[in-house]
Amino acid sequence: MFGMLSVIIFLIADYHHAFGKQQILPLQEETIQRDATYLNQLNDLSYHLLELHHYDSAKVYINEALHLADILGDREGEAYALSNLGNYYMDRGLPDSVVQLLDNKIANYQNTSKEITLGNLLANAHNMLGNFTRGLEIYLQMLELAEQKGEKRMAIGITQNIGNNYQSLGDIPAAVYAYLSSLEMAEEINDTLIIAVVLDNLGTINSNEGNYEIAEEYLYRALNMNQQTGHLMNQITNHMSLGGLYKNMGRFDEAQKNYDRVLELSDEIGHSLSKIQALYNLGLLNSQMENYAKSLQFFEESLEMSRDHNILIGTYFNKNGMAGVYSETGDYARAIELYLEALLVAEMVDAKEMIRGTLQNLHESYAAFGDSANAYRFLKQYTDLTDSLSQTERIEALARQESILGLRSERERTELLQDSLRVQRTNTIITWVLLGIIVAALLTTIVLYHKKKKTNLILRSQSEELRNVNDVKDRLLSVLAHDLRTPITNIKGVLYLIREKLIDKEDLEKSLGQIDLQLEQDINTLTNYLQWAQSQRDGIKVRMEFKSIPELLNKAVSKIKQSAEIKDIYLKIITDKEIYVDLDEQLFNVIIRNLLSNAVKYIDEGGQIIIRASQNEKNVYISVEDNGKGIPYNLQPTLFKPFAKVHASVGYGEIGTGLGLSICKEFAVKMGGDLTFESTPGVGTKFLLTLNK
Repeated sequence: MFGMLSVIIFLIADYHHAFGKQQILPLQEETIQRDATYLNQLNDLSYHLLELHHYDSAKVYINEALHLADILGDREGEAYALSNLGNYYMDRGLPDSVVQLLDNKIANYQNTSKEITLGNLLANAHNMLGNFTRGLEIYLQMLELAEQKGEKRMAIGITQNIGNNYQSLGDIPAAVYAYLSSLEMAEEINDTLIIAVVLDNLGTINSNEGNYEIAEEYLYRALNMNQQTGHLMNQITNHMSLGGLYKNMGRFDEAQKNYDRVLELSDEIGHSLSKIQALYNLGLLNSQMENYAKSLQFFEESLEMSRDHNILIGTYFNKNGMAGVYSETGDYARAIELYLEALLVAEMVDAKEMIRGTLQNLHESYAAFGDSANAYRFLKQYTDLTDSLSQTERIEALARQESILGLRSERERTELLQDSLRVQRTNTIITWVLLGIIVAALLTTIVLYHKKKKTNLILRSQSEELRNVNDVKDRLLSVLAHDLRTPITNIKGVLYLIREKLIDKEDLEKSLGQIDLQLEQDINTLTNYLQWAQSQRDGIKVRMEFKSIPELLNKAVSKIKQSAEIKDIYLKIITDKEIYVDLDEQLFNVIIRNLLSNAVKYIDEGGQIIIRASQNEKNVYISVEDNGKGIPYNLQPTLFKPFAKVHASVGYGEIGTGLGLSICKEFAVKMGGDLTFESTPGVGTKFLLTLNK
C-alpha cells in the first residue's frame, strides 16, 4: 500500500550544527576559497535545508558540493554529498533514482564516515521498490559493519529497517523479533525517536493482523512521544498509521480525521510526499465507503501533485486506485487503460511486486470485459513473474541470510556470556565432580569403541548409503515439484478460460494445441527424471545392437515435428543412406530426443535445425545444430552437470529439468562414445555425438 511507505526509516547520522554561529559566504562571491573546509560547509548546509524541507535550495547546494568534491578528489566530502542527494530523492519519493545513484558505486565509499548511511539508503530504496531480497542483503551487510564499528544508533535503526523488510516479505515472526530487538536497544540508550518509530511499526503489524486494540495502544504511545519531542514528521507517520487502522476497523470518521491531520501537518512543514500519500489514502477510504466520485477526486489531486513533483511511485499508486474505482463501477475499458499506464510506471522503476500486482489486475479486468485473448496473455505474464518471485525462493533467501549473519544483538550475546560465567562460579565443585564422571565415561566409551569398531564401520557405511539415497530422492522431488508447477498452472489457466467460455473457437483450437504440446514436454520431463533416478539407483544396463543411423534419426524427427511446426522451425536431416553402428537403441533415442527437444525450446520462431550424420573408418558422427539463443559462456562449464539449467526462461512457456544433457552425456559414455558441444551466445549451438564404429 502507498500509505505504508511512511513506515520506512530514512536513517541519517546524528550531526550537531551551529548555523547561527557559523556564517556561510554566498556561492557567487569570487573570494571563496574552494577547499575541503568550504566543501564541508556546503554539505552541512545541504543537510540542514533537507531537515527544514527546503528541497529546491538544498538541491542547489548538493550539486555544488558534488562538483567541488570531484574537483578536489575528496572521497569523504563526496560521500557526504551523495548521502544528502540520496535523502533528497527519498523525501521526493524517487527510490529508483537512489538505486541508479548508488547501486554500482557503494563500494567506492568503503571506510568513509558515510559508508553505512549510504548502504542503508540503498537498502531502503530497494525495499520501497519491492526488491526485498536485495534490500535484506544490504541491510545485513550494513548491520554487521555498524556493529564492528561500534555505531550503536545506526545498528538499532538498521535492525528496525530489517523488521520492515521481513514484514514486506510476509515473515511476521521475524519482523516482530527484529522490532523488539531494536526497541530493547533503543531503550538502553533512551532514544525516544527510534522507540516511537518501532512502536508505530508494531502497531501497523498488529493492525494488519487484526489485533486492533494492541495496535491502537502502540500507535497512540508513539504519537504521544512524538508530540512531546515536537517531531512533526513522525507525527505524520503516526496519524497515517492510525488512519489505516481505523479504516481496517470500519471506523471511517476517525480514519478521515487522522488523514485530515496528516494534510494539516504536511502543509505546515511543506512535505509534499506526505500530502500525496494522505490524499491517496483518502481516495482508498472513500472507495471503501462507495463514495466513488469523491474517491476519484482525491486520487486525481494526489496524481496531479505526484506529476508536479515527479514522484513516479505516486503516479503508479493513484492510477491503480482510480482503475480500481472504475472496475468497481463496471467501466472496465477505462480501468484497463489506467492499469496499463500504471504498468508502464512500474516497469520504468523496475518494481517487480508492483508489476506483478498490476498484471493480475489486468488479467481480471480483461476477463470481466470479455477479452479472453488479452486476459490469457496477462495471466501468462503474471504466472511467469509469480513463479520467479515464488515464496519458496524468498524463504530460502531469508534463511540463507540469517544463517550467515543472524540478528542477535551484541547486548544479548554479552548477557548470555555473563550468565554463563555466574553459573560457572557458583557451581565450581559440581563441575569438577561432573568432569570426573565424564572422564570415567570417556574411558569406558573408548574401550567399547575398540571392541565394536568393525560393527560401527558397517553401520556408518549403511547410514551413508541410506543418506545418499534420501538425498537423491529429496533433490529429485524438489526439482520435479518446481519444474512441473509452471506448466500445470498454465494448463489450468487455459482450462479455466475454456470452462468459463471466455475463449472463441479459433483461440480454443490454438489453446488445445498449446496444451497438447505442453503435455508432450511434461512427459519428456518426467521421462528424464525417471531415467536419471534409475541410473543413480542401480545403473543402466547397455544392450548393444547393429542399427541404421538414418532410420533412427527419421523416427526421432517425426516425434519432434509437431513442436517444431508450432514455432515454424525448419528441420532437415543430412546423412548418407548406409551408416550402421553398434549402439543401444533406447539410450541413443534418449540422447537424440533431448538434443532435438532442447534445440526447439531455445530457438526463436522461423529458426532452423540441421541434423547431420557422417562416418570415417573409426567413428560415426551425429550433430544437431541450431541457430537459436546459444548458451551463455558462464553456464557452459557446468552444462553436463545434473540439475544445471541453460536459461532462466526460454519463451513459449517451456521449462527444462536440468537433467537432460547430464543423462545424454552419461548415456553416450556408456555406449563407448562421447557428447560434446560448441556454442556462441546469440548465434547458435551445435552438439556432436561420437560413437565408435
